[in-house]
Amino acid sequence: MNQLHFSVQRIAYLLVCTLLFAACQKEANNKVEGLETNMTLHFTPVVKYDSVRMYFDTVSYENAFQERFTVKNFKFYIRSIRLSNAETGDAFQTSAEKYFLVNFKDTPTAEVKFGVLPSKYNRLSFIIGVDSATTVSATKAEALDPGKGMFWNDDAGYIFAKLEGTSPSSTASGKTFAYNIGGFKSSVDANKEIQLLFPYGKQVTMDANKSTTIEITADVYDWFRNPHDIKISQTPTCNTPGVLAAAVAENYSKMFTIMSVKNN
Repeated sequence: MNQLHFSVQRIAYLLVCTLLFAACQKEANNKVEGLETNMTLHFTPVVKYDSVRMYFDTVSYENAFQERFTVKNFKFYIRSIRLSNAETGDAFQTSAEKYFLVNFKDTPTAEVKFGVLPSKYNRLSFIIGVDSATTVSATKAEALDPGKGMFWNDDAGYIFAKLEGTSPSSTASGKTFAYNIGGFKSSVDANKEIQLLFPYGKQVTMDANKSTTIEITADVYDWFRNPHDIKISQTPTCNTPGVLAAAVAENYSKMFTIMSVKNN
């Protein structure tokens, strides 16, 4: 009888362990051995329409307030990239310590590459910004190197997103405008989680020894509108964390669209 009781306990224990293991498989994973670059997020800068590619320095565009502008710099940090499946619960997330700097003037960085566990995914999210713990840490290397021009100081932290250029509407010296957006303190936190839907009927089908490219547009038009009106003529610069930076961040959080998913 004792032996039978022990066997039942052992079976119950193994069953619980199996269920816990299965549940863990549903949680976000961030370690992929041998699949370091099977996923690519390819970002393309556009203006107003997803088909109108943005070019630097030589081409002028118009915002929602009929203000002409030319772009000199456009870049942003992304982190905590998460792919998930709303039906199965499967999910994958990059390490919280891994940051990517998308700099459209540095073409290779417009492609963010990382490894993903084989599965089917139909949701994508990521965060624009740098958290407070990373800001005050001693390690500032790779994408977070202050030499990238995206760091103020230990108190203000990192610039999360940058849009700079010139405009006839600007009242600043040299007719420049500069929106350097950051801030991690609770009242003016500019970290933004971006959640994107895939085109209808599309999903990531990640099989072993295969790769996927997701094409994403980033629209500078959205920096100036919805829900906050940002007029170059009134506020040509934002160079510190605060209410204005948080408003611009809320605007640009809507600038992304997934255009296509290519399973190779």
